[in-house]
Amino acid sequence: MSDKPEYSETGAAEEVDPGEPISGLAGLQCDASSGLVLRIRRTIQHRTTVGQLASFSFGVLLLVLREFWSILIHTPNRIDIRKGAIDGEKTS
Repeated sequence: MSDKPEYSETGAAEEVDPGEPISGLAGLQCDASSGLVLRIRRTIQHRTTVGQLASFSFGVLLLVLREFWSILIHTPNRIDIRKGAIDGEKTS
């Protein structure tokens, strides 16, 4: 098995010459505006913030449900205490 990619059997990958740039397209090159960069950065920050808030909300919900479940499981057996009974005495 060779280490070369399959498409390079003819050596075409190494011999590709992009040539001179097209002169008509070279004049169309322009820099990105600073407003575009700021909008992209703001969009990324918004998506990151929403993702973190969603993750936090889901985590808190699971934590609360787990605590309620823990309370239900670890509740000691309660003795039915009626009015007038002394603490710890069972009533008939």
